[in-house]
Amino acid sequence: MKRIVLFYAIAFTEDGRVVADLQDPSGAFPKVTGVTETADRLYLHTLNPRGLAWLAR
Repeated sequence: MKRIVLFYAIAFTEDGRVVADLQDPSGAFPKVTGVTETADRLYLHTLNPRGLAWLAR
């Protein structure tokens, strides 16, 4: 059986409505544990020490 590693993050409003759904099935940046949002970027928190990941908004 093939192991699948992916990045998946979902943002919700306080009432539970999904406002963002980010996925990376390539597994290029696995073990994401959180996301920090700034005005221009999303920074990904990880357990993997390969580096820092961010996405432009």
